[in-house]
Amino acid sequence: MRDDQPDEAAAQEHDPYARRPGYVTDVSGRTDSTTTAAALGVAAGLVVTFVFGFVHLVQWIALPAALVVGVAVWLLLRTRQRRIDRNAGRSPDAVPSARDQAAAEANGGRRHFVAPNPVVLIVMASVFIAFAVVSLVFGRIAVTGLLVPILLVGSAAFFLVEGIGTLVVRRRASVGR
Repeated sequence: MRDDQPDEAAAQEHDPYARRPGYVTDVSGRTDSTTTAAALGVAAGLVVTFVFGFVHLVQWIALPAALVVGVAVWLLLRTRQRRIDRNAGRSPDAVPSARDQAAAEANGGRRHFVAPNPVVLIVMASVFIAFAVVSLVFGRIAVTGLLVPILLVGSAAFFLVEGIGTLVVRRRASVGR
C-alpha cells in the first residue's frame, strides 16, 4: 500500500464536529448535538400550543397535548432517520458516540457538560430558584401552579450541580499542574 493513500480505518472515522445530515448546524458551522427531529418536535409542540391558544383550550389540556404531539413528532422523525441510516449501511449511533468520545477526551474523561464559565450556571440556578419562590408566593394554588416551581427547582438543581462540578474539575486540573 502507498503511503499517500489513507487507510480504511482513518476514512471510516467520524469527525464529531463536522456537518452531518439530519443534525442542526449552529452559527459556527459545527454540527450541534440536537437532531433535526428534536428541533422539529419542539416546533410542533409550540405550534400545537399556539393553535390551542386560539381556540381557548384550557391550559391543563393544551400543554400535555402539545407535549405528546412534540414527542410523537420527534420519535417518528428519529425512527425514520435511523432506518434511513441503517438502509444506507451507516451506524445510526456513530455520530453521537463519536461526539461523546470527543467530549470525554476534551474534558479529561468527563462525559458531562463542562461550562466555559461555571459561575454563570450557578447564577442561573439562583435565578431559577428565585422564580420558583416568586411563583409559589404569588401564584395560585393549582396543579399547574405547583408544577412550574417544581420544574424550575429541578432545572436549578441541574445547573447548580453542573456549575459546581465544573468548578471542582477546574480546581483539580489547576492543582495537578
